[in-house]
Amino acid sequence: MRNNIAHSFSYDDVHIAPKSQIDLHQQATWELSYVSLGSGIRTIGDKTERFDSREVVMISPDIPHCWSFNDSKTDINGHIANITVTFDDVFLNKCASAFPEMSTVIKKIRDNFDAVKFGKRKADVIISILNGMKEENDAEKLASFIKLLVVLSDDKDLRVVGRNHKIEAKEYQLNMIKTYVICNFYRSITIDDVARNVNMNRTSFCRFFKHNMGMSFVNYLNDYRIAKACELLKKSDLNISQVCYKSGFNDIPYFCRVFRRFKGMPPGKYRITNKVST
Repeated sequence: MRNNIAHSFSYDDVHIAPKSQIDLHQQATWELSYVSLGSGIRTIGDKTERFDSREVVMISPDIPHCWSFNDSKTDINGHIANITVTFDDVFLNKCASAFPEMSTVIKKIRDNFDAVKFGKRKADVIISILNGMKEENDAEKLASFIKLLVVLSDDKDLRVVGRNHKIEAKEYQLNMIKTYVICNFYRSITIDDVARNVNMNRTSFCRFFKHNMGMSFVNYLNDYRIAKACELLKKSDLNISQVCYKSGFNDIPYFCRVFRRFKGMPPGKYRITNKVST
């Protein structure tokens, strides 16, 4: 179900490659996200945490968020899977107006300004409803969605996983930059890409970043990628080439030079010295 003139809300059952997941974004709608298959790191507002399959999260409007999937949990086609439902104030207002019985339910949902993760018991109920909606027609989906709103309005068995707290412009921009790196380190990242993401030109961005972080953005990005490479070298059996590409580098000799500069030894020696037994 798509969010257009004919529908009250959006329902999307998505199966895509881990790296195809949308970058950091925000919207003026509520978003209910169910990760049916996949794992990685998510950033919502002021919090960054690991996530796994069967996680259900509801995000209030205007909170920046992204899910950075790894490829450790995919289907036979190499895809992760998630169901996303979005709805807006217009629908909630109409629902409360048309059905007085729903007014308390709608108020509870609208009173939540954070992103919340549901505990297992409630998540199981939500997952059952979302999975059932896959085969339903539009009218049946609407009925299921009304039932879903009732479940979402219950403020028990949940915890806050992100807030859109008010911060200074400088801190906000730095958080946006760091989050962009977390969500995209394994992709090709240019300074122009990141500068655009925080509405700066290249020169202003480079000056701003070095002044506030004490290093160039390239050094910061390489440091983050090398940290990811170290995790893979310690905890996986991937060869050096695979570690290079999975940590965001696209040139093996360059990766080895940068690794030696940061760690004082080549990747192979680091693995021998730091390998974690499994």
